[in-house]
Amino acid sequence: MNKFLPFLILALILTLIPPVGSSANTTAIQLGSDVLFNQFHHLIEGKKVGLITNQTGLNSQMVSTIDMLRRDRSVHLTALYAPEHGLDGKTVAGKQVTSFVHPVYAIPVYGLSGSTRKPTPEMLKDIDILLVDLQDIGSRTYTYISTLQYAMTAAKEQGKEVIVLDRPNPLGGAIVEGPVVELPYRSFFGVDTLPLAHGMTIGELALFFNRTIGVDLTVVPMQGYTRNMIYQQTGLAWIPSSPHIPSLTSVFGYMATGLGEGTPIRQGDHFTWIGAEGLDSHKYADLLNGSLLPGVIFIPENKGTAGGVRLQINDLHQFNPAKTGIYALAYAKQLQPFPVPKSTSKQIAMFDKVMGTNKIGLLLEQGKSPQEIVSSYQADLKKFVELRQKYLIYGDEPFIPMQPIQQKHPEQPKQPVQPKPSKPGKPETPTPPKPGNNNGTTNQTKNPEPATKPIPQTPKSSEKIAYLTFDDGPSSVTPRVLDTLKAHQVKATFFIVGREVAGHEAILKRIVAEGHALGGHSYSHNYQLVYKNMESFFADLEKGSQMIEKATGVKPAVFRYPGGSTNTVSLKYQDPKRYNKQHTVMQAIKAEAKQRGYTFIDWNVTNGDARSNKYTAAQTLANIKQQVKSQKEIVVLMHDSSTKSPTAEALPEIISYLKEKGYRFEVIQADRPTVSNVK
Repeated sequence: MNKFLPFLILALILTLIPPVGSSANTTAIQLGSDVLFNQFHHLIEGKKVGLITNQTGLNSQMVSTIDMLRRDRSVHLTALYAPEHGLDGKTVAGKQVTSFVHPVYAIPVYGLSGSTRKPTPEMLKDIDILLVDLQDIGSRTYTYISTLQYAMTAAKEQGKEVIVLDRPNPLGGAIVEGPVVELPYRSFFGVDTLPLAHGMTIGELALFFNRTIGVDLTVVPMQGYTRNMIYQQTGLAWIPSSPHIPSLTSVFGYMATGLGEGTPIRQGDHFTWIGAEGLDSHKYADLLNGSLLPGVIFIPENKGTAGGVRLQINDLHQFNPAKTGIYALAYAKQLQPFPVPKSTSKQIAMFDKVMGTNKIGLLLEQGKSPQEIVSSYQADLKKFVELRQKYLIYGDEPFIPMQPIQQKHPEQPKQPVQPKPSKPGKPETPTPPKPGNNNGTTNQTKNPEPATKPIPQTPKSSEKIAYLTFDDGPSSVTPRVLDTLKAHQVKATFFIVGREVAGHEAILKRIVAEGHALGGHSYSHNYQLVYKNMESFFADLEKGSQMIEKATGVKPAVFRYPGGSTNTVSLKYQDPKRYNKQHTVMQAIKAEAKQRGYTFIDWNVTNGDARSNKYTAAQTLANIKQQVKSQKEIVVLMHDSSTKSPTAEALPEIISYLKEKGYRFEVIQADRPTVSNVK
């Protein structure tokens, strides 16, 4: 028992730490795990969940999906499944990952490497949903995607649903390279007709695999991700995915140095060096540098009696790992002829498993140039690129998820017309949206007309007006705010974050029906996304407006900048290639807003609830009293997101105080200027 005490203490500490919300997110993207809990939580509510994960299964704020599920009282985490290298990622390659009962979580952990690569019926019997959260490295031979394919197959056989939480392809989605797996050479290192570098995320791969599996599949996409984005641009910390992949340098070098399985050519220093015994380092470097492979320089370096080169990658976007690996093998063969392992009718050589074919080995034996070898698989590569197109999720613009991507195989029996309570409005779509198409669909219902349409009034010169505004909702806090406003017969303006609309449509309709005003406040509220450039800002803003209009029938006429019109945080995230301190992204956005006729609203009084989630109702009231003097007009900034309960608690006293100060309350109208209008 004593040896388990540290684990128990750690588990208790983690349980007491509250889940980290998205408001503190500073990454350029939100992972599928973030989007699941922030936006599509209904997918797992009331379910028994089995999770395939390891040490890489952390959200953008470094909280593990295991812990997020264990803190979630609406979900029952019943089993964990570990791929190659184990739950902690420290098991060496090729060693069996054992199954055991977790000493802290008291649930089974099933190893999916070695003799049991495919989950057995016994492993899946106690779950409703098989959730997958694994960080791939972009290579077909990396077995985490093989585990995904095997698990999807097992889930189909056992009638279980699969949900994949998407993560970046660290290499990006532009480079697609290498020989494509042929049917006789399929193995755990090539489970489908993929090239060495597939250029797909793990979510896109799941959709691709499912064309032949037909499991009930849902992919929770990332937010803000683009097709050309490499891992370094995501803002995410790299978690070593296995013992020999400690860094992103190793990720990019993996295929470039690690294709010589079964030959004398070997990699070194975590896939940053390639060479062999007796190889002339300088001649090797000359051949490779003379090939003008993009994005990389080869430095001659001996390791003991072995000669080789160290890769110095200087352009990660141009560097082609798989092609570099083919060139490295071909030139090594020219300098020092070596036998290439050959497959037999009884056994496929590991070299051919890695290549997915025996053709590359035969061409090497024939002394073909690297250019000839690369040319030999171009036709198959082109077919793959065409085949994968309809399974891609992301395009050139930052992706904004409006709904999970759900794929049902045509052969599956149709689901009942009435959806399950835990999955309201779950659409059935045979294929995911085309890349770059970020538009989703929502169920349309007839929207109520406002009970009292706000009529702008011209204030008398002696009148004092207060505009109460609430940002970042709707949420569970909003009905409490509405109850108070109704009890005090006060109207307010709600600036809505588009990503919060799904599941809260009834609250929005109540806002409209009770005579309050709706404003737009972006879709994502992700500063790194909206303030990258002017185009990203308005694309995100319009997406949020569309969500509001679909839910209520009311198109927002007023808007609020995330962080306000005078924010400085935009300077941190603006594209340095387009903007600087003299010509800022905010200047560009404001100029465009004026051209488009947008009305933005700032504030001149705040209750201070934006600074932290740890505050009291008394503090918010004190902030209001400190700032309200005898102004003729005040626009009061408050928040009604899910962490702002003290704001709702303080609202009755705030309203009473402002009435005592002689203020009457109005909603903000686009056609009547207020003290805080911004064009």
